Amino acid sequence: MSRYREEVQKLKNALLKEALPYWLGGILLGILNITHFVTFGVPLGITTAFTNWGAWIAKALGFHPENWAFYQSPANAKMLADGFLNDGGSIMNIGIILGALLATLLASQFRIKKIKNYKQVIGAVGGGILMGYGARIAYG
Repeated sequence: MSRYREEVQKLKNALLKEALPYWLGGILLGILNITHFVTFGVPLGITTAFTNWGAWIAKALGFHPENWAFYQSPANAKMLADGFLNDGGSIMNIGIILGALLATLLASQFRIKKIKNYKQVIGAVGGGILMGYGARIAYG
């Protein structure tokens, strides 16, 4: 029985604690994108959902995102009107966030670290904004 447990532990370590090779990650992402395209008729996208999240928050605060240029196209207006739970991109992004959290927890890698200084916070927030903006304007 201990041999079985050793093999299970090896498999767990290989899947959860060791990083996948880049080439394998690329292949898996390619398969995911093809599957998404065949299923939904559009390529895999992440950032449009974040645009919608911002619009829904703005709408809740009393702004009128339905008047913005982005939401003048019928498809985008429909996304805004349908709401969070009917937006496939939002559901997928929540799944990505929860999946990453679950993988981190299963790999025993979850750590809450003390912020050493506020330069770290400014750098992290600034870097995140620049990466998000770059991804959004690059349609991806």
